[in-house]
Amino acid sequence: MARTTSSSSTRGSKLSRLVKLLAALLFSTLVVIQFSLGSQLSKLHQYDTTQINGHDTHEQFANRGAKQNIAVAEDDERLITPSTSDGTLQGKERLWQMLTTRNVTQLYASYWESVPAFDTVLTNIHRTNDPSPIIYGLETCEEFQRITADNPSQRRIAPAGLFNTGTNLLSVLLEYNCQNPHRVAKFNGNAKRGHGNEWQTLWGKHTPARYRGAYVTAKNPKYSVDEILPIVLVRNPYSWMKSMCRNPYTASWQGQSNSKTCPKLKRESNLNQWNEVNVRFGPGQTHHKSLGHLFNDWYGDYFYNNYTIDDGSERNTTAPFPRLMIRFEDIIFFPKEVTEAVCKCAGGTLGHRADDKDVANGTFHYVVRSAKAGFGHGPQSHRNGLIDSWIRYGSVNPESEYSSDDLALAQQVLDPLIMDAFAYS
Repeated sequence: MARTTSSSSTRGSKLSRLVKLLAALLFSTLVVIQFSLGSQLSKLHQYDTTQINGHDTHEQFANRGAKQNIAVAEDDERLITPSTSDGTLQGKERLWQMLTTRNVTQLYASYWESVPAFDTVLTNIHRTNDPSPIIYGLETCEEFQRITADNPSQRRIAPAGLFNTGTNLLSVLLEYNCQNPHRVAKFNGNAKRGHGNEWQTLWGKHTPARYRGAYVTAKNPKYSVDEILPIVLVRNPYSWMKSMCRNPYTASWQGQSNSKTCPKLKRESNLNQWNEVNVRFGPGQTHHKSLGHLFNDWYGDYFYNNYTIDDGSERNTTAPFPRLMIRFEDIIFFPKEVTEAVCKCAGGTLGHRADDKDVANGTFHYVVRSAKAGFGHGPQSHRNGLIDSWIRYGSVNPESEYSSDDLALAQQVLDPLIMDAFAYS
């Protein structure tokens, strides 16, 4: 009996030591977790403070990149407030006005210096002679409002466009700045619920328009295809093709990962053969002779009517249905003008949402940070905020990134009517 008691005591002692050991390990783990969380919260606090002060991560990344690639004088690391008195604001007034509405007060000197003057931007986006956005299809606005006149609260606006054309940016601009007054009234003045802007068209924002009415992305939609006004984003194809090389989404073609030669419209091994592109959309896969032909085919569905004349050699440019087509470049450099035109076309009103606390009442909500989010949009380094977009898309004519042979071939492929309509010729 005594032996049993001693054995039980020994087991109890071992169990006690084990419990103490586990408790110590648990305590150590909690300390590590607490330290890690504290570090992360500190970083988040710094990030939020940075945003409030107007020096967002795009500026930090840009300056880090500058330090890695070139020797930067200490003077260029200072924070400045662009001013007419020292010349730092000259030619950049438009961008600075946008930034100040989002409480940006200072930027790094070297970062601001890399922003192109607006005259340079206009040259590179082919708008030197007419510094305004291109809104194609305004003649269809009246028809859209007529079709939806019986129940205007059902009117919707939604972006559409090929990959890498700014559909997310347009969606955010519309959501914060454009409201369908009939729909807002239906929701008792709640513009956040009743603004009437959708993330994408019923058939999918990237899906070719030939599937309009034949394919839907949502079950039991609450509106019809005739009650939605597609706003189609078009991008300079020379810039767009290079962007597809960096992030092809669901498109695939030979040599797409070769940054030095992509895009190749004809195969390396046989210059008489087109470099075919296959794309997976919601309804299925499509096939195109090349990346340039994909551009023609996709936008042709929105640009041309569905029927041809006589032998099929001519196409009717009458709108196949109410829609607007706008340029990717214009939502970067003319966001307010584009948003206002789109909103008016659909019978909406441009205005500040009462629940939007990021900008002052009555102020247009410019998108300063990247509108893209999620793994499907490629790595963070390939996404752009407003300042980065001005630098990337306003500094260089995208045609300069092509060899003379590749440029000549692209000019043969790209649809001349579409190119002329959007001043890309």
